Amino acid sequence: MTVIVKIRRLGVYRMGKILGIVIVLVLIGGGAYYFMHSTPESGNQNPPPPPANTVTSPPPPPAPAPSPSPSPSTATPPPPGSTTQTKEFNITGRNFAFSQSEIRVKRGDKVKINFQSTQGFHDWVVDEFDARTSRVNDGQKTSVEFTADKQGTFEFYCSVGTHRAMGMKGRLIVE
Repeated sequence: MTVIVKIRRLGVYRMGKILGIVIVLVLIGGGAYYFMHSTPESGNQNPPPPPANTVTSPPPPPAPAPSPSPSPSTATPPPPGSTTQTKEFNITGRNFAFSQSEIRVKRGDKVKINFQSTQGFHDWVVDEFDARTSRVNDGQKTSVEFTADKQGTFEFYCSVGTHRAMGMKGRLIVE
């Protein structure tokens, strides 16, 4: 009888030990899975929640809808006899503003934007003309050229992160 009790105790002991090992392995595997899927390299851009003892500011207001752009049917060539000019603009970007908030050109003008970042990582974009500079860091320069073949007011902006929502934008006015 004592032999059977010892065998049963030994079996329960081994079962408990095995169960403990399984639990530890599950916890390690779960932690590894969480770590692998919560790093910025995997594309998860959700920041960790702030500590409980800090005051958080409200999120920035949503970006306003882009100004309406003319439909493709209104994109007409410049009037006959007009001369096409190249308008060149030197614009700098810093956190979170451009050196110019308004650019004016004539319809049909070729536009060249020479862009330099003086503070931070930025670019210059205007969607309606498919014009986009490359993204540059402090002191770096880039440029983009396009033809302003549509009349109207168009928003240019920095497409990095939430820079546009934070006010890094301006108006391109094509007369």
